[in-house]
Amino acid sequence: MAAFMFRSLMAVFVRKRIQTLMLQSLVPIHTSRLSIRELADDDLEPVFDTLRPETSGGRVFEKKTISEAERWLHNRMAEQSELGYSIWGIENENADFVGVCGLIPWKPVPMICYAVRNCHQGNGYGTEAARAVLERTVGEFGSVISTIRSSNAASIRVAEKIGMRVSETSFSDDRTLRSFIYP
Repeated sequence: MAAFMFRSLMAVFVRKRIQTLMLQSLVPIHTSRLSIRELADDDLEPVFDTLRPETSGGRVFEKKTISEAERWLHNRMAEQSELGYSIWGIENENADFVGVCGLIPWKPVPMICYAVRNCHQGNGYGTEAARAVLERTVGEFGSVISTIRSSNAASIRVAEKIGMRVSETSFSDDRTLRSFIYP
């Protein structure tokens, strides 16, 4: 009996380890203009610039202080280590930090999130990064969702451009958020 239990536990462990190794290969992702990579401690200042209230456009995950941004960054780095996916950094062809894009754990499926720094908006980076992340990850999860503030027209346009559609099911209790799903 003990040997059977050990083999069963080992089989579960091996399956989970293989899943984690598969997911860890999701980044880096490259497009013709962008590189999408794991976040690092050195990204704190540009992450805060991306997420602070003055530049966030009312994003769901805006951060009011550098310490909030630091906690957010470390939580994303921990998710990456634990799950093999998270929100990642976006760099353009000049290695400028453009913004963030990736997945966060959510129920029933992961949620795609994206945000582009103000100084890089209007160049199609958000759509390009979100499309690349979606193409790379939907095979792993089958589907992804997103919640976007009704007032955030730019993010809604990105969701629509990458093929997301308004969901009949709401993924948040917040009435100011619209829910999207892919496919």
